[in-house]
Amino acid sequence: MVIKKNYSVRFLTILGLFLFPVFLFAQQTTISPTITAPKKFALVIGNSAYTSGLATLPNPVNDANDMAAALESLGFTVEKILNGTLQQMEDASLRLKNELQDIDAYGFFFYAGHGVQSAGENFLIPVDADIPTESYLRSRALSVQALLDDLNDARNGLNVVVLDACRDNPFGWSRSTSRGLAMITRQPADSIIVYSTSAGQQASDGTGRNGLFTSQLLPNLLTPGLEVKEIFNRTGADVADISKRQQIPAIYNQFFGTAFLGEAPTGQDAAVITARPQIIIGGAKPEIDPAKFWSVGASVGSSFAAPWVIGTAHGTIAPFKYSFLELGFDTGFVTGKSNTNYYSLYPFAHLAFFWPLMANKIGLYAGLGGGYLMVSYDFTGEGKYTENFLLGAVTVGVNLFDMIDVSYTLKTNFSARSHKVSVGYTYRFK
Repeated sequence: MVIKKNYSVRFLTILGLFLFPVFLFAQQTTISPTITAPKKFALVIGNSAYTSGLATLPNPVNDANDMAAALESLGFTVEKILNGTLQQMEDASLRLKNELQDIDAYGFFFYAGHGVQSAGENFLIPVDADIPTESYLRSRALSVQALLDDLNDARNGLNVVVLDACRDNPFGWSRSTSRGLAMITRQPADSIIVYSTSAGQQASDGTGRNGLFTSQLLPNLLTPGLEVKEIFNRTGADVADISKRQQIPAIYNQFFGTAFLGEAPTGQDAAVITARPQIIIGGAKPEIDPAKFWSVGASVGSSFAAPWVIGTAHGTIAPFKYSFLELGFDTGFVTGKSNTNYYSLYPFAHLAFFWPLMANKIGLYAGLGGGYLMVSYDFTGEGKYTENFLLGAVTVGVNLFDMIDVSYTLKTNFSARSHKVSVGYTYRFK
């Protein structure tokens, strides 16, 4: 209801009494925040246009462009090389190592193009490579093992290496036993290495824009809430199904934590992340389930201008993530006065946004809205008063343990304003 007296001191005092336990709890509680990856770097190489007599490959440049865009959308700083020379590939690999010299840094290396094995070691072929015999490989191609050793020396949190390079050996001096890539023998700690097909086998270039493997990796990579190992498990299964099991990707895993290349799952889906710290690569989000904004509740408060008590019933829906639409109504009554004939009814709607501070413990919200206030009272000796009008409203609040709400609302019809502080119980459900 509209109040014409100044009760600022009283209002601030009572609001402080409501909110002081909240801030005391926050100060005394040890917060174990989600571990995030503030530094994320990727090197993406796609070699298609070979100039030294090797067959041109139709898809690696497309694969590199699409992978770079996908990784950038997940928050990575990406260096992309198209049709790279040996010098460009070596320099970029060294830059990636240097960028990852931090325990909180995370790396992703992707290569599409020609790759060969020799004596159990793998090499990625630059577009300008002139390799007349097998003995020239070490000096004229990028050693995969050298790259992996550099990543191991960086000692960062997690590295993902994806090699869509398991095509048939393109050189005339190749032996029939040297198809595809060799198995990894010295894998960096905290790494996941993925081949587009099994060791010693040939991968398909695909018939569309992307190679078969990359065409299946991209949608899984961009699926929200997939743990990194699940991304490659699903990709492997998809490639195997599409190729009728003629192409089976190989996954070498020495990462025993839990990581997400994009947004982490929320709610019950996050129960798997209980035994280990959670590592999020890319757009980290607070652990709050948007479905929990669906709620019903009740609260009681005061306008502080007189002994008015306001009861509130409300329900919320979640039209967008981290937002909710609150619908409800206030009813008012007077205490401490006799011979009164009073009622007020205020249906309202607020659109608010939620900021979780601790999963299932503390969250802040704020919103805007309004409603229609209907007031009528007849105090003995004071006369009868009736008024109906539209009000705008600003509301802020604190949610505790996903069930207790403490809120403040300012209502105004732009000629007068009123305050309301309330506390109540909210039942949130999926």
